[in-house]
Amino acid sequence: MSRPVEVVPPPGPAAPARPRSRPRPRPLVSVWRQRNFQVLWSAHTVSEFGTRITFFVIPVLALTTLSASTGQLGLVSAMESLPFLLVGLPAGALLDRWDRRRVMVVADVGRAVTIALLPVAHLAGVLSVPLLCAVGFAIGLCTVFFDIADQAFLPTVVAREQTPDGNSRLEFSRSTAELAGPSIGGLLLQTVAAPLVLAVNSVSYLVSALLLCLIRTPRVPVPRTRERMRTRIAEGLRFVFGHRTLRSLTLATGISNLVGLSGALGAVLTAYALRDLRLSPGELGLALSLGNCGALLGATLSGRVIRRVGLGPVLVAAKSMSGIAVLVLATAAPARAVPTLGVATGIMACGITVYNIGQVSLRQAITPTGLQGRMNASVRFAIWGTRPLGALAGGYLGSVLGTRPTLWTIAGIGLLSCLPLIATADLRTLRAFPSRPAD
Repeated sequence: MSRPVEVVPPPGPAAPARPRSRPRPRPLVSVWRQRNFQVLWSAHTVSEFGTRITFFVIPVLALTTLSASTGQLGLVSAMESLPFLLVGLPAGALLDRWDRRRVMVVADVGRAVTIALLPVAHLAGVLSVPLLCAVGFAIGLCTVFFDIADQAFLPTVVAREQTPDGNSRLEFSRSTAELAGPSIGGLLLQTVAAPLVLAVNSVSYLVSALLLCLIRTPRVPVPRTRERMRTRIAEGLRFVFGHRTLRSLTLATGISNLVGLSGALGAVLTAYALRDLRLSPGELGLALSLGNCGALLGATLSGRVIRRVGLGPVLVAAKSMSGIAVLVLATAAPARAVPTLGVATGIMACGITVYNIGQVSLRQAITPTGLQGRMNASVRFAIWGTRPLGALAGGYLGSVLGTRPTLWTIAGIGLLSCLPLIATADLRTLRAFPSRPAD
């Protein structure tokens, strides 16, 4: 008896394979919880405060110890920012080849050694305005390399999505130092002689250098190229001034810096406060310290305001606030000088903080990593190169027209600085930060 044949049904179509679910990206850790950023922020903050205190104390030292004129104060201020005009472009080309963290360490040590020369010169009885100019130029030279390397180094410390967040923290420190540094310097001058303040300030740069040595990040490969430096500099300039957004930001910031705290305004502010308003250095420091609330407010609200209103409109509004602040400053009278200066610096601090957070993050977002150093150098050449010209012009106008008419002139030019932003439709209507291009 034969066994029945088992009929096996033909195989049906294969069941579709389940698509593998893509792993969800791990949420980014806040920059505040990243050790490298914490160390970078600490070093950045110490260095910025050291620089601002130095640039405040040196003119006061010239005014009180050497009886310098308004024109000489303008010359001292000009020498501090002149290196950005002279070596800013070569510095950017070199920093795209060099280790940026190491450059920052060397710059800090250089500033510490240079600033220590002034107390020694004071004790030796050889302190003079030409020496202040020479020291200011040397400190500015080191600051060129530190600041350009600082901005180019951040994208290697945090994820590119966190660059605006990191810039917000760094810019808050920078803006706070720009106003709190002079206020701290003024308060210190009430109890400590100016040369001793500078001696203590020299230590701050050494602390910053030590902190930078603690950062541990993967070494970014430096591209080997045989291009001549002139070619690399030209490439950076073409990129900045051939890009409509970068060009408009550069023009607006350059005009603003021409008449800002490191330009014409900085050249006349000390003389205006101490001579015209009859404030002491401590009272001037107190007035400037009141403006720190504006920097804190700007850093806290910048992200929220940009998301709600849009990046372009916020940049335009923030840029116009500096001109408004100088208008308030020009109305000050001796009887209400401290509160008036406090309100003016608060408005200025808020506008500077919001604008710089937005424009620096935007520049980094649209620039490839290989061009970050040259982009920063090209922009800094243009926007900081106007500072010595503004300082010389402010000192000259202050000595010829007087400080108050000079302030009205500064306010008018400051209000005009937002015109390049308004004239660029792509920037004026920009809602959010664009994606960073692939390298």
